Amino acid sequence: MRQFFSTALLLMFATGARAQTWKPLGPPGGDVHSLAMDPSHPGKFFLGTADGHIFGSQDDGEHWALLGRAGARQDAVITAIVVDPRDSKVLFASTRMQDPAAGGGIFRSADGGQTWRTSGLEGQAVRALAIAPSDADILVAGTLDGVYRSHDDGKSWERISPEHHEELRNLDSLAVDPRDPQTVYAGTFHLPWKTTDGGRTWRPVHDGMIDDSDVMSLFIDNAMPGRVYAGACSGIYRGDADQWQKIQGIPYGARRTYVITQDPQHPDSVFAATSEGLWKTSDAGKTWHRTTPQDWVVNTVVVSSGRAGRVVIGTEQFGVLLSDDGGEHFQDANSGFFHRQILALALDPSNPGRVLAVLANASEPIVATGDGGKTWMPLGPGLRTEQILRVYAGPDGWWASLAQGGLMRYNAQKNFWQRAGAMTGETAAKASLQRGPRSRKTKSSPLQFEPIVNDIAFSSARWFAATENGLWESADQGATWSRKPIGPLATLPVRSVRVSSNGERIWVVSLRSLVFSSDAGKSWSWHDLPLAAGGALSLDLDRADERMMVSTAVNGLYISRDAGKNWRQAGGGLPAVPVQSFTISGNIFVASMRTGGLYVSADSGHTWTRLAGTLADGLFPALTTQAGTGVIFAASATEGLYAVQMPASAVAAEKIPDLNPK
Repeated sequence: MRQFFSTALLLMFATGARAQTWKPLGPPGGDVHSLAMDPSHPGKFFLGTADGHIFGSQDDGEHWALLGRAGARQDAVITAIVVDPRDSKVLFASTRMQDPAAGGGIFRSADGGQTWRTSGLEGQAVRALAIAPSDADILVAGTLDGVYRSHDDGKSWERISPEHHEELRNLDSLAVDPRDPQTVYAGTFHLPWKTTDGGRTWRPVHDGMIDDSDVMSLFIDNAMPGRVYAGACSGIYRGDADQWQKIQGIPYGARRTYVITQDPQHPDSVFAATSEGLWKTSDAGKTWHRTTPQDWVVNTVVVSSGRAGRVVIGTEQFGVLLSDDGGEHFQDANSGFFHRQILALALDPSNPGRVLAVLANASEPIVATGDGGKTWMPLGPGLRTEQILRVYAGPDGWWASLAQGGLMRYNAQKNFWQRAGAMTGETAAKASLQRGPRSRKTKSSPLQFEPIVNDIAFSSARWFAATENGLWESADQGATWSRKPIGPLATLPVRSVRVSSNGERIWVVSLRSLVFSSDAGKSWSWHDLPLAAGGALSLDLDRADERMMVSTAVNGLYISRDAGKNWRQAGGGLPAVPVQSFTISGNIFVASMRTGGLYVSADSGHTWTRLAGTLADGLFPALTTQAGTGVIFAASATEGLYAVQMPASAVAAEKIPDLNPK
């Protein structure tokens, strides 16, 4: 993967006196849903994602930067982007929500994509948007209700399809004749329609097309306006004088064709972005060949009109790829495009540049960097995303706990994940018999079982595992584990655990209680959260002051300033809603809320500020910190990993450098 293309964003505290610098670390790539080219400046491209974000490129798609978000929602799929040919700062974006019942709308930007405002059709799932090539004041939009048109640059809209029409609804695609804005083609979930009088009358145009064809894409030949290409679930068609002919050469299996476009310098060269790769014809559809691997899902394609041979595609999983030989061969072009969904994160406490991330919807689901995000490498095989509960940086390398129980360790010499960490002993045998099918016995090992491991903490001599079957301890670097009773309770479900470097101090989270030991587990003291907390989930300690403890709970964040004796729900601007993730760096507290957004406290949790800006508005499933650096690592649900540098004056000196980071 290429070195990341860094950007920076300054976010201010409410006092205005302190700032944090956000640095994207990757991994690069992700899902691309739409692409557009500025017709007046062919080197300028725009990209839309499934969470409303718009990226821009100034160099024919080689480098990208996040511009802004169309709307406030984080589930808005950008179905199309159009650029005003008269003013490249004016953009329109159509959206539908990931939940079909949630609607969508049209958004307009007057500053090149930095800021956006609504521009009509609020609450409608807009699945297609087109601008009339011969009259840029005219926009046409397709929704689940029908076809709409604007005559005034998106200021107002009118329905131009019959209301409550049985067939002319559920729009998937649109095309406006390049010479006559009154001629519009509309592709529905069931066959295409056409108007030649601006929508006063419509007629079906499906002669030659297999019935019940979902027309997902339409394209009018710029060199021959009477020729139209249609991508349907039954294949790709070429229409001449409204008579369709199925184009041969593309297998029936590649039937989801999302976008069809044309090389403006070679009109007979047509490209089809499909669910089974990119297809190309050089003879107006007589013969076709696939130019990418079959397992690539290509959602969109743009052919540059300013750089000969440049073809840019947007894909699922692989992000942006470009070609300089007319689409025959492609290379990665994700520099600056960070749109990965990180599900879990592990940071090596001894090396701030060494990070492991678990990705959703990725061809390489587990990746790691050893140089602070400049390069990322896949770690595998042997472990799949759906198997992983959490990941950890152990003293001997990477570990993972599994959603179905048990542990795996990454073998760096052989480059694969392998089962590790046998839970053994009499109590393990009893639990194994209770679990039945998961038990196993071999000639060379005692009876073993695999409880669900919620957390692991590492000390110099002993490791501890928090499981649904109690607290477990290992004295041989995780090779074998034995039960560690918490007072009289051997099988108390444990959600998280922290330990000092020498293993003497242990902090455990279990149900509604927090349990502490200062003598390596020989004795324990119990500290209950208020009943209103709904149960503890995890625990963090302030390294500068051991008395300062923070517990995430079902109903919010709770803080103790007297070593756990008394607890109070965090207020001062922090909402009383579930916390997705939390971390501490000196007297800087950072909380990611399940409702979205990052909240920061610069005074050890007394007062809180919600960070503003496009980046901080998202969801962050994982936060962690590097001891002594003032750097927060924030894993975004959509934009990959960020290193957030906190002001040096706000990071207190640490008195307990031996606590394990999350």
